[in-house]
Amino acid sequence: MSRTNPFKKKRRVANRTLLVFGEGMCEEMFLKHIKGLYSYSANIAVTVRKGKGGTAVDVVIDSDKIPGDFEKKVVVLDNDKSGDEMQQARKEAKSRGIILIENTPCIEALLLSILESGTDFSSKTSSWCKKEFESKYIDKKKRSNPAEYNKHFPKRVLDSKRTSVKELNAIILLMEGKSK
Repeated sequence: MSRTNPFKKKRRVANRTLLVFGEGMCEEMFLKHIKGLYSYSANIAVTVRKGKGGTAVDVVIDSDKIPGDFEKKVVVLDNDKSGDEMQQARKEAKSRGIILIENTPCIEALLLSILESGTDFSSKTSSWCKKEFESKYIDKKKRSNPAEYNKHFPKRVLDSKRTSVKELNAIILLMEGKSK
């Protein structure tokens, strides 16, 4: 007859599952950072994956190929492509039931808008935003280091900026399990 250990910790089981798919390495690192801050206490299992780049439509299709029975799938995508390509990506995401979060023009613009108050980066080019972010905050060589994101984007900064940066708020709400 076997006995159970009353002091043994029960295994944590998530009620919901979420796939968050980033366009590239930078999106993946930032999304993993947010996941670490917001999803654990929300009783939601979040899987973060990165794409291989390509067109916006390719990124949406690649996200749908990730194996697993996810309740929701989300793609975080840069909006610096042509209008037709983005329209096609929106249509593809809708037909596959994927939530699309667009950063205008790129993820670096989102990161800059979190760190620098009162500046609109949506009219800047992607290359300008990348250079600006890498020169002021996280160098290109350190972009894959999670400690850099902990240093520049602590929870208190993200909490204070989520009301003014709608893309950030959308991502955090998904990680907390509070989004539709």
